[in-house]
Amino acid sequence: MPKFHVKEIFELPDRKLFVMMGSILEGEIHPGMFACIPFNPSVEMTVRLHSIETARHPDDEYVCLCIQSEVDDMEFLTAFNIRDETLEVTIDGSD
Repeated sequence: MPKFHVKEIFELPDRKLFVMMGSILEGEIHPGMFACIPFNPSVEMTVRLHSIETARHPDDEYVCLCIQSEVDDMEFLTAFNIRDETLEVTIDGSD
């Protein structure tokens, strides 16, 4: 199962995107797949990946998993502070 390590999260409201910037640890990740975001050890939410982009940073280049979202949903996702989390990515899920 693909895994993604989140280094940073941010919002791009003008593009209606919530972005998880980091690196792919295992497998291949494609648009249309689902990232599993844990709320606690027994509850998680799946979100569909809209696009995958790259971001250049002074110290490295990162993969960005982008979720198309309205502002309220972006604020909800930001509140969970998934920085430094490892997420599983799957072909199964729901929006």
